[in-house]
Amino acid sequence: MEKKITDKRNLFTSAIISILLSFPVTGFIYGFSICKDCGEGISGIFGRIFIGFVEAILTTITLGSPWDNEGGTTSTNLRFYVFLVALIFTLILFLIRKRNQNK
Repeated sequence: MEKKITDKRNLFTSAIISILLSFPVTGFIYGFSICKDCGEGISGIFGRIFIGFVEAILTTITLGSPWDNEGGTTSTNLRFYVFLVALIFTLILFLIRKRNQNK
């Protein structure tokens, strides 16, 4: 009985943490990969990182649907990708916590 309660608690906390992290991570990846005006070379990398941070903030604020043409990117509904990232993070965190608990 104790193990089931602990597993449920670990799953719940893993899900909460992953939901909170999935929005900025998905936004950063989207902004980093979609930037068309960033150019090449070292300045292009810094531009991509900057747009990644902008999109991470916007994706978190708008809950997965950033505004049109903010930071030189087009608006894409990222909610499906946020959901996938949250599932992956939940699975990884749960398995890591379960493995550490068994040691």
